[in-house]
Amino acid sequence: MTDSVHRNTETMPVHSCAVIRAAEQACFAAGGVTSDELMDYVIERLWQAVQTEPEFAARTITHVSVYAGKGNNAGDAIGLAARFSCPVTLHAVCEPSAFSAETRRQYEKLLNREVSTSASPVQNPCTLIIDGLLGSGVSGTLRPEYAAAVAELNRERAATPGSLVLAIDIPTGLQADTGELLGEVVQADVTAAIACVKPGMLADGAENYVGRLLCIPLPQVVLPSEAEAVVQCSSSSALPRRPYSFFKNKAGRVNIVAGSIGYVGAAQMCAEAALAAGAGLVALYCHEAVYPILAARVAPEVMVHPVRSYAEVPTDGAQALLIGPGLGKPQAAEARALYSLLYRFSGPIVLDADGLNTAAALGWKLPPNCILTPHPGEMRRLFPPSAHLLRAETVQRFLADTPCTLLYKGARTIISDGSCIIYNSTGGPYMANGGQGDVLSGVIAALAAQGLAPLRAAALAAHACGLAAAHAHAAAGYPTAIRATQLLPFLPQILR
Repeated sequence: MTDSVHRNTETMPVHSCAVIRAAEQACFAAGGVTSDELMDYVIERLWQAVQTEPEFAARTITHVSVYAGKGNNAGDAIGLAARFSCPVTLHAVCEPSAFSAETRRQYEKLLNREVSTSASPVQNPCTLIIDGLLGSGVSGTLRPEYAAAVAELNRERAATPGSLVLAIDIPTGLQADTGELLGEVVQADVTAAIACVKPGMLADGAENYVGRLLCIPLPQVVLPSEAEAVVQCSSSSALPRRPYSFFKNKAGRVNIVAGSIGYVGAAQMCAEAALAAGAGLVALYCHEAVYPILAARVAPEVMVHPVRSYAEVPTDGAQALLIGPGLGKPQAAEARALYSLLYRFSGPIVLDADGLNTAAALGWKLPPNCILTPHPGEMRRLFPPSAHLLRAETVQRFLADTPCTLLYKGARTIISDGSCIIYNSTGGPYMANGGQGDVLSGVIAALAAQGLAPLRAAALAAHACGLAAAHAHAAAGYPTAIRATQLLPFLPQILR
């Protein structure tokens, strides 16, 4: 991965089980930490996550259901359960006497804790189901007792719609290095990856079992510094602190070409997202027929400019250009004007939605300063072989032919410029509706206008939008879906 991304982004590397196992053994052999101490550290980090992560924080955990195996993975799960003051149900595949020594110590804590008996009504009651059956070093078909426990856990999840399943390290039944299904697999809502993310967790289709990736680094365990891929897990230090004398022209100007009759909402959302992400100036260029509608509905801070042709869109003074949301299918002359605009502008260009569709339909050769944001359907139009390739292979092969920055949308969005692959860890199925991509493109453009390199702007925008969505989802009481505009109030705080 590039040094700048590694230095400026909190990431978690992707390593095989053999690598993490060797690193842990080296740590124990060097005497830096004991197995008990490492378990206590993991449990503390898990407890902090349950208090602060939006998937948990707005819920009131009224019952904890723990599914435990024999090893240390069970110790992490039982130790976390012992922190709660609500009733805990333990489903173990063995008698406590067969637990590992470290897990027995956590089991004693569970027995000795105080249990709350308050009958007061609570908001957002939730059963937290913890998968502590097996860790990441498992291969081969699950033994019958573990297979039965996985099936029981999934039945409990299905029977309790208000439940939330947390898998420790990896969902039981998912092979960590390959993503192979070893029988029935735990369907987790959140998976807390310990020390590193394992390759199988990023395999196509694995997201349906892994859910949201929550990263728990282990600073005590030294892993190889270089990894084939990284998972972004925080947007801390996203933007440099602004000096007191800062003013709007220093905060970056974004020029946007977007909107058409029937699709003015897309233009509005991307423009207002750019504002929320800190752009100093946002100028929206649209055809004269659309101007009265857009000018009347967008935020007053957005400058809306009518043009007879996209050839009139200026390139001077802007630090980033966004083309595409709600643009519709441009006529031939307007398509040529847009293509010319791509090569007239030397800064980062976000090409989204109908901008991508136009590029695909006309076979445009795209300049390297483009940031492309296709969903799978748009990717197939841009690069037909993607229909038969794994997602990571699609990214690698596409960038080999088209040097640029690519943000390939999906449940596990991939961002790459050919130098590394970043898998985004935020977001969820509650984002499955129109407008989310428009907000994302506006945030990317705003971050690029503020001086972030294209790869970093795209990666941080994906992370921030997913996290904003999670906070909006929690604030709304965890409905089935949230609207894209609900992200906007949360973006400034996340990018702070």
